[in-house]
This record gives sequence, C-alpha cells and structure tokens, in this order.
Amino acid sequence: MKSQLQYCAACDRTVRVFITEASTGDGQAPATDPELVCLEIGESCTGGMCPLGAAEPGAMVRRIVHNGIPLDGLDTVKAHCPACDNDAEMIRFGDGNAGCSVCGTVGHWTFDAGLN
Repeated sequence: MKSQLQYCAACDRTVRVFITEASTGDGQAPATDPELVCLEIGESCTGGMCPLGAAEPGAMVRRIVHNGIPLDGLDTVKAHCPACDNDAEMIRFGDGNAGCSVCGTVGHWTFDAGLN
C-alpha cells in the first residue's frame, strides 16, 4: 500500500490516505482495482459520499477492516459487536455511527447497547 496526503473538501483539510494495491492474480485482469482508504474517518464524515474514496463512510470503514489497516489515530471505542459476537474496537464516524474492526459491520451507535 502507498501512503500519502490529500486534500478533503468535506473536512476542508489535508488527510492521510492509503492507496491499496491492485490484485496481481493469475487471471487476465486484476480481480480488484486499487482503492483509496481514508485514515482520518471521523466525526466530520456525515455525508453520503466521501469525496476522496467515492464511497459512503461505512464503506470506508469496511475498506479499513478488509485491508488490515492499523486503527492508530482513528476515533475508536471498545464495545461488543452483536453481528460477529466479539468484543472489538469500534471505529466511530459521523453522527453516532460506528463500524466493527473485526467484521466491518456498520450501524448507528448507542453507548450502552452497541450497534443497532
């Protein structure tokens, strides 16, 4: 993966991002294209689409989990995920939303009950 800084119009600041590698399988074409993964998803990510990664914030959380990106610097809280039944770091973003760092399930956050 390649790390770089890019300007985010939604946050109105420069953010850290990773560019994933394209699949190098034995097929005729790559199975997956490179994706941009924002490393600063957080409270300001309330819109329907990330202007950098062309994905909604929940999809950005799933990209973080799928690519095994460290959670350093992200807004996380330890909680129980009802989807995978694990105690895990929940990546918080937007207005009360969070995603499980184990399974990638995203939902609305309630501090006493987990993801809804």
